Amino acid sequence: MRIRSLKPAVAALAVLMGSMTGPSAAFADAAAVFKQLAGSWQGSGDLVLTNGTSEKLTCRGYYVLKSEGRGLSIATLCSSPTQKFEIRSLVSENGSGVSGQWEERTFHANGDISGKVDGSTVDLSFSGPIEGTISISLKGNTHSVSIAAAGAGLKGVSVSLTRS
Repeated sequence: MRIRSLKPAVAALAVLMGSMTGPSAAFADAAAVFKQLAGSWQGSGDLVLTNGTSEKLTCRGYYVLKSEGRGLSIATLCSSPTQKFEIRSLVSENGSGVSGQWEERTFHANGDISGKVDGSTVDLSFSGPIEGTISISLKGNTHSVSIAAAGAGLKGVSVSLTRS
């Protein structure tokens, strides 16, 4: 297992858990999703490696509204038995959806985020040291995140976060 190379990849995925998007005709949807995420969250889930092994993952997330609700600043801290990482991101409504950047501060990895909102479901694409997709489903005080990825020995992540 390439733990050292996995850390930036997993870190990149964790920050994306809070990265929300919105379609051009539905700015109100993006703003509503950003508003629902504002505050502190915590949760757990599974990290799945390409070799088929998995690890339990725990995360804490902090979301702050920016640009009068059209942007969201995100700080995410996650750990598994073999890894710890800290990710920051900033996403904004851009007229045709939402886009932004993420950065993992421990390993200096970064990349881009883009996607759309459809009701309470968010579909994202991300790039950087790894590439993949994310599906986020909001329901009350919980949001679940499913990530499919390619690169650095990582296959995917599944996490459920609740408001803390």
